[in-house]
Amino acid sequence: MTLQLILRQLEKTLGKEYRHAMRDEDIIAAAQEVAQHIVYTIHTPVKAGHDRFARSLYTGISHETCHHILNLLANDADSPHDYNFTAFAMRVNRTINSVSRLHRDVTRKQFPDVADKIKAITNGVHHLSWISEARAELFDNTEELAGWRDDPGVFAHMELRDEQSFRKQLQQAWYQDNQVLIEYINKMLSDHRTQMDTTWIDPPNYLSHRLPEESRLLPGVFTVGFARRFSTYKRADLIFDDIPALADILVKNNWRINFLFAGKAHPQDEPGKSVLKLILDNQEELHTRSNGLAQLIFIPGYDMRIAKMMVSGVHTWLNSPKRPLEASGTSGMKAAMNGVPNLSVMDGWWVEGYHEGATGWKFGYDGPLNAESLSEHPDTLLYAEDSQSFYRLLPKVLEQFYERHDEYMQLAVNNLRLNVPIFNTHRMAAEYVRKYDLELPAKTAARIKNFQQLYRSESSDA
Repeated sequence: MTLQLILRQLEKTLGKEYRHAMRDEDIIAAAQEVAQHIVYTIHTPVKAGHDRFARSLYTGISHETCHHILNLLANDADSPHDYNFTAFAMRVNRTINSVSRLHRDVTRKQFPDVADKIKAITNGVHHLSWISEARAELFDNTEELAGWRDDPGVFAHMELRDEQSFRKQLQQAWYQDNQVLIEYINKMLSDHRTQMDTTWIDPPNYLSHRLPEESRLLPGVFTVGFARRFSTYKRADLIFDDIPALADILVKNNWRINFLFAGKAHPQDEPGKSVLKLILDNQEELHTRSNGLAQLIFIPGYDMRIAKMMVSGVHTWLNSPKRPLEASGTSGMKAAMNGVPNLSVMDGWWVEGYHEGATGWKFGYDGPLNAESLSEHPDTLLYAEDSQSFYRLLPKVLEQFYERHDEYMQLAVNNLRLNVPIFNTHRMAAEYVRKYDLELPAKTAARIKNFQQLYRSESSDA
């Protein structure tokens, strides 16, 4: 699209025969004009997210003018035989937007030549798509939350006349959502066993034939959720780095726990697929070493329906990327929409969503941004250090859930107050309009005016 806009600008400036008359200076001038109408959002610091294509691929499918433009604007000193489309986008815009404040800092380090153009608008999620029906019914019947469907900002001013009663009703809704999720998984495992009995074909979940049929999951057991792409930097297998240590925590305290995993790896991401296989291979060992206290389940066929069941039905949401390679992360936001606390590395949105002792927990590396922390090399993924940090934290989380559950429910209320008003698409869209002076139709502009006012103090202009 940007390339097409530059071509149109060249034609507008030089006429229909611009291909024969244009010089490098004309292309630069056209790109500068087009740039005034573009805000470029960059989504990841990970190398795989920055497309490079061999210049030879464009031979015969684009005319000479396009090659000329790309040679000027998509060149890459580190890869001279490729077109770098991140570099192209970085050069043709009026401002560059990152998707969290930490991501802004990372992007400035990665692209120092345009650091002054890089700002931050943290991602958000559509709250109505991710809040469960049971929670939504509670919110509908809570007078202090009137209008929450149209304005998630009302949660910021939630002054409950009877907070104890609200916590109790929230706990009931949460238990209901947990039941829905657990029943789905138990039926899935039963169906898989039947499939094996009748067809002798292994189902996509190895647990079905590795554990006895009577090993059904129980509602009310502390349940950890993890669902996203299986990329190596996301370290889905981090918490299983030392299974004996993990099992020992559970056996010593007789704590039950469910680990629920879902997601997919890119078809061409062999290391990512290996991570998924490793998780599946850990199921039996974890169950055996923990004396049956731990159940590790992989849910196949991941889609929005399963995602919604998970973010509302688990008791905490796990996020374990190597800091600072997670630009934002939105699955944890979806959990927070339901009041579910996050258990996360300090990366992406969680740097902003974490309030100590109030919204969840942090673990793992929390140090400065440097070349080693930005490296994706397998030797720098900090498995040993960050997994041990997780094992030190987990007993505190489980103790709070099982022995001080009122405190745990307060975390849920805190998430509704502190994170629902911020990490939603209403705020995000309003911030885009305010920060980048986007032109909108009058009706749309009027609709988001309130959000612009509400979040003015929440977001840094940088």
